[in-house]
Amino acid sequence: MRLVAEAGELPQEGRAGFALAGLRRIVGAVTAGSVTDCDFAPGSRGAFTALTLDGWDGTTIKAMEAVGVHGSAFHPGVRALMTACPMEAGAFVTRTRQTLVEDRAWYGSPYVEGHLLPAHLDHGIFSSLRGSPVSVVHGLGFYRPRGDKPFSESDRALIELFHAECASLWRPAPGAVNEVLKSRLAPRQREALVLLLEGHSDKEIADRMAISPFTVNQYNKAIFRRFGVQSRAALLARLLRPGPSNRAKP
Repeated sequence: MRLVAEAGELPQEGRAGFALAGLRRIVGAVTAGSVTDCDFAPGSRGAFTALTLDGWDGTTIKAMEAVGVHGSAFHPGVRALMTACPMEAGAFVTRTRQTLVEDRAWYGSPYVEGHLLPAHLDHGIFSSLRGSPVSVVHGLGFYRPRGDKPFSESDRALIELFHAECASLWRPAPGAVNEVLKSRLAPRQREALVLLLEGHSDKEIADRMAISPFTVNQYNKAIFRRFGVQSRAALLARLLRPGPSNRAKP
């Protein structure tokens, strides 16, 4: 309750990161992420955009990037969560990895073996909240390192409660999310776009994504071309203003 109250006292642009960082510390996770997935359904590939990240570094972020490249369903825990979460608006599911995927399937999967364990991550909790349309989901994910103890039922219940009460903290304006999801940008470009829409500077985007300012600049150019604008100000005006003109160029 104190964390929620403290987050509410901050400017809008700082609330999501503060709340996610606080919740990560409370449950003893090393990384935490808030994402929106616009194709979250059984049998789908999935298509997520990272909205807020905390605790990631140059090593662990590679595990996140792998999911961006291969799709959310490449992650065995998320793939199981797609099936566990009913296809109904407002449906809510929060599970530990152990209740989603048995050890043999988890440690034998290409994602865990090739990306998660090399990033020194293992135990997880994953939470999904379906929106409208029901294929769009807001999700939270938390990891502990290999060798640490798994998350407990108390940890799971706390994250579920926090997600249910505070999901709006991590959501940008609905119109902006729709444009991000429809823009057909590469996953890392979409991630940079969401951070840009949240008001972060190029340097802050580079720090959050663990990339160089030069790479951010290249992402910006690709984003500007996609939306037919030539500046950050023009992009914000286009995406945050309702109307039929808010569309990416084909």
